[in-house]
Amino acid sequence: MNPLLMLSVLLIGMISFGIIIRNKLAILKSLGSTASYGEIGERLKAVFFIAIGQKKLIGRKKERLSGIMHALIFWGFCILFIRSLTLMGEGFQKGFHLPLFNDSNVLGYGYILLKDIAEGVVLCMILFALYRRIIVKPKRMHNSFEAYFVLLAIGFLMITDLFYDGARYNLIQIFGNRENWDFFNNADWGNEFSWTPVAVFFGKGFTGLGEATNTTILHVSFWLHITCLMVLLNFLPLGKHFHVITALPNVFLKTLNNPHVKTQLLDLENEAAWEDESLGLNHIHQLNWKQGLDLYTCTECGRCKDVCPTYLTDKPLNLKDFNDSLKAELFRTAPSLVLRKRLVNQLTQTKDEDAKAELNEKILALNSDKQLVGDIIKPETLWACTTCRACEEVCPVTIEHVPRINAMRQGQTLMAESYPKELNPALKGLERNGNPWGIGYDKRGDWAEGLNIQTLAENAEVEYLFWVGCAGSFDDRSKKVSVSMVKILQKAGISFAILGKEEKCTGDFARRTGNEMMYQMMAQENIETLNNYKVKKIIAACPHCYNTLQHEYPQMGGNYEVIHHTDFIDQLIKSGKITLNKSFEGSLTYHDPCFLGRYNSIYDQPRSILQGLSKQGLKELDRNGEESFCCGAGGGRMWMEETIGKRINLERSEEIAGKQVTTVAVACPFCLTMVEDGMKELNKDEEIMTQDICELVAKNMA
Repeated sequence: MNPLLMLSVLLIGMISFGIIIRNKLAILKSLGSTASYGEIGERLKAVFFIAIGQKKLIGRKKERLSGIMHALIFWGFCILFIRSLTLMGEGFQKGFHLPLFNDSNVLGYGYILLKDIAEGVVLCMILFALYRRIIVKPKRMHNSFEAYFVLLAIGFLMITDLFYDGARYNLIQIFGNRENWDFFNNADWGNEFSWTPVAVFFGKGFTGLGEATNTTILHVSFWLHITCLMVLLNFLPLGKHFHVITALPNVFLKTLNNPHVKTQLLDLENEAAWEDESLGLNHIHQLNWKQGLDLYTCTECGRCKDVCPTYLTDKPLNLKDFNDSLKAELFRTAPSLVLRKRLVNQLTQTKDEDAKAELNEKILALNSDKQLVGDIIKPETLWACTTCRACEEVCPVTIEHVPRINAMRQGQTLMAESYPKELNPALKGLERNGNPWGIGYDKRGDWAEGLNIQTLAENAEVEYLFWVGCAGSFDDRSKKVSVSMVKILQKAGISFAILGKEEKCTGDFARRTGNEMMYQMMAQENIETLNNYKVKKIIAACPHCYNTLQHEYPQMGGNYEVIHHTDFIDQLIKSGKITLNKSFEGSLTYHDPCFLGRYNSIYDQPRSILQGLSKQGLKELDRNGEESFCCGAGGGRMWMEETIGKRINLERSEEIAGKQVTTVAVACPFCLTMVEDGMKELNKDEEIMTQDICELVAKNMA
């Protein structure tokens, strides 16, 4: 080949690519810092299974075929890249091979076989992808020039390499290899072309064109392959296919133990902090660089909206458009962001007060002129989210949508004081009485009268604290759940007590609606109470309470062993402390609460209990487990009316009713309310009973 031409092509391609990447990195560097990243082993594991193994795509039952298609194209592209590097070397030195990929060992032969098969498979998958886009047209997908260009470019890379190998086969095997082309011919492993059936098939298609034409095909295919690779490499960072490059680092840097992203604590004693616009997320420059990387990595595949309960019930939240809007603003303000960062760095280094004042003015002038909420994202879009995390569960590149939404809500609530005013009664209830129902705090333990339950004030030496929660204390329907749980605990001989009027809301509702100040105040009070009693073990019947106590209170010094009541009941059954008489009649299904399932991976324990109850077994809903459909009450939506589109709980209730069951089991007081209300709206409440799991257990204990 021509070393000078190869050098020119590579220099032009790589310098151009380097400039593009440098500019992209400059934008990320201009954004705020984020947490340090440890646990390298876990992160590499995530990269292997999610980014490389395509777990999120292949593992999803609903779209497994398209997931396999995408995975095969991605793997084939990665496999071919090794060959592309070899061809680059060939441009400088005839017969070049990467170390270990020559004919001296079986690895070299294994690779050419794998590459050959992969190229054939990828071409088939590209045809399938084009069929889906042109003929099937899935609703979630957005057709664009970019999508077709990348698909065809990958296909072109495969075809040019097959043409190169096919022409090489003809020149070596048919025309006597007069130019001494390199090929594998180890005595132990045989001739190269017995390992490359697809390339040989292609080559036989133009054997009759003659030696000169085959030589031309070889050279043209070679240079077209290299040129196409350079063009594609420079094209990828310019659009959504940047994820081909950023997916690996984004998955590597994802929050481990997600979704337990710790919201930054506020300095409640520092009044000056409240004058700083940095509370929450209000402007594009307040993004941290990991959030910026999330925007870079979005594949625009639409899987998020395909599972979003708000989008599917005609609410204005479309996460694809949400991300696109933020990304567009990021790129619009990029020059200002980069310059702003440079000035901020200067500010930290200067000691001259006049210079500091001048720099501060310049920095302020470079802040974005647009509010994220209002100018970029509509308020009704922001507040539609139920924080159910269905979007994050299906995202193939682990984009963390919900923490960003929570941060934007915090900015709206704390800085702009612009939040849905219908939240005010619940927020005032929290402030005055420690619960969103607004009922007097002294009434919190009234549900327990006559049940022979001690409070920690009466006996702090018990093994467990039963955290009843606001719903279990004040909501008439959920009080029955609390009573049932007490019956189970007493039947099993568990040493427990409640806090009674000393218990207050965990603050989960306040945090999800952006009122971080109220959350922290309530958390501090509860933690002080719990620590004063030296509480070590807590049973929680509400997944929201469980999640907050288990994963968020440790951030403020509240470290306890917390267990959800379904997990605890399952342990009681398995240990023989309670037994079920299997007297339950009728058919049964189960609705997975979001904060129990996707937030805490508790899926098996409730099902284990229900299988032990039902004579007919458990009828699973179409959307279950990791892809369960939200009841609509999370993210503070319990205290807001749905005025746009179809009610989420009605959508879920229709799905339940379609299963022809007599009982739907739940494991969350919010889900209990929403599903029960949905059944009433459908006039199915007498046909289909909505029961908490512990109610079913309490009725069916031997």
